[in-house]
Amino acid sequence: MSVPSLPSDDQDRASREDALETRRDTYRFVHDWPLDVATSSWLPEEVNYSKVYTARLVPIYASIGANFAAVIAKQDERGLLERLKDDFEKVKDDFETDTVGKEIFTRFHKHAERAVFHDKPETWKDYDEVFETWETPDIVAPVNDDATLGDAIAWQRMAGVNPMVLARTTAIPDDFPVTEEHVSQALPGDSLEAALAEGRAFLADHRALEGVACGVIEGQQKYLAGPIALYIADRQGTLRSVAVQCGTDPSRFPVRTPADGWHWRMANQCVQVADANHHEGSAHLGRTHLVMESVGLAMKRELAPNHPLAALLEPHLETTFAINHSAKTSLIAPGGTVSQVFAPKIRAFGDFVHSQVSTYSIRDAHPAIDLAKRGLDDTDVLPTHPYRDDILPVHAAIQGHVSRYLRLYYSSDEVLRADPELAGFVRALGARDGGRLHDVPAVNTVDDLVGLITSFVWIATAQHSAMNFPQYRFMGYMPNMAGALFGPVPDASTANTEEAFLDLLPPSKVTHNGVSMVYLLSHLRATKLGHYSPRDFADPRVLPLVARFARDLEQIESDTSARDAGRWLPYPYLLPSNILQSISI
Repeated sequence: MSVPSLPSDDQDRASREDALETRRDTYRFVHDWPLDVATSSWLPEEVNYSKVYTARLVPIYASIGANFAAVIAKQDERGLLERLKDDFEKVKDDFETDTVGKEIFTRFHKHAERAVFHDKPETWKDYDEVFETWETPDIVAPVNDDATLGDAIAWQRMAGVNPMVLARTTAIPDDFPVTEEHVSQALPGDSLEAALAEGRAFLADHRALEGVACGVIEGQQKYLAGPIALYIADRQGTLRSVAVQCGTDPSRFPVRTPADGWHWRMANQCVQVADANHHEGSAHLGRTHLVMESVGLAMKRELAPNHPLAALLEPHLETTFAINHSAKTSLIAPGGTVSQVFAPKIRAFGDFVHSQVSTYSIRDAHPAIDLAKRGLDDTDVLPTHPYRDDILPVHAAIQGHVSRYLRLYYSSDEVLRADPELAGFVRALGARDGGRLHDVPAVNTVDDLVGLITSFVWIATAQHSAMNFPQYRFMGYMPNMAGALFGPVPDASTANTEEAFLDLLPPSKVTHNGVSMVYLLSHLRATKLGHYSPRDFADPRVLPLVARFARDLEQIESDTSARDAGRWLPYPYLLPSNILQSISI
């Protein structure tokens, strides 16, 4: 690898331009699926999964297989476990092939068709039987207890799979008729008026999901509510679940509170299912994976391989093209896992992804800006907010590292403005025939560039890890968070019974497909933030910067661990040691 240089300093401009033209032939934007979202037209072999990466998947697939077999063996008296053991013997020595994982899953599905699946567990608490050889997630116990259900749901608005929806409110919407009586049922001694006046009231508003076209799986219609939920921080600073309405028509969908028995549990399931769909289409796939696909394509097409910015970004794009290609052609393809597990028809899901990518301001892609806009930066009202408290120090460390690196090469704003490759990169990010990212800021100064690249490195590392790795813990247990409702959205006519709640939960096959998906996504960590390869930077001046970044992250690790020790549930996802270097799963 040659030492990076700006175009004006390159002694071999002709070779540089030839290399760039070759990359433009190799990396092409298309906007076919999700419709109007930029992705690569194909998967070049140079960015395909490595054999090392594939080998890392094998023990995870094996763990999925062992758990799958153990669960089904309880129901199958025809020797399924023995058949699976025979199949593992046939593939166990073939760990380095790219097809081993698919082969294992093909065998699973073949035998699963022979197995005896009940339509769904007999009781809602039996959904924990899916964790036969796996550790049972710690969210199961508080969700199963009526006394702590509300605390568990409120906690997930700040430290679950999707801490990107909760926002402070100063007024209750007209179509959400929460009263003082509702609040007193949930928080005796408190009042709605005081909570609003003191900035302690927060909403999780999913009303935009109402009416989304939903699909059918295993012969069952799926459903998706458009709920709105009220949370209030009590005067000790603990966020509490107060009220939920499952749709926009209050005459059909009454406000539910913790005093409402099974109706309360059903209402919270509506919130959790809506949150799961928002997470998958927006916070996770749309605003991390697909944003970085646009960034990667713009980089490959506009920055020569030896451009300093390309050298910085490459480690933060490792495996991203491959994992996104798998998502596009399998996970979110018609008939793929998303169409099986989540509520919308796959075309409706794609439309939602597009809406979320096309409205995501790259200019404001900074956690401090987002948190302030949502009123979550007030530590007096919410002294504990795990995502907020842990993401900000990591972002600051990334910004410091990016700034020190870029200033090695851009000694002044004038040098930056004279770089034609950088100008082409920024232009491609938002171009209609390019990345189609929204609200890409102009880059006229070194500070502008530091802000932009910090956002991209943060999205590829800390933000993606915070969206990805909680999935098994929270989405693996269907009574906490399923991908769809399997009964009509509960309304005023719905019985206040356990049976009515069970009717909302998924059948066994859908459950196992969903749990297997989130187990895989939550258990592969192939890289670690700040742990660059020796081949990543040929410029010796970068090595001290990498060492300083590592020291900063070590201090953050210590500080985060200390904070985490006093939390209601641990939040390990933004420990630097748990943050990926790139979107590689």
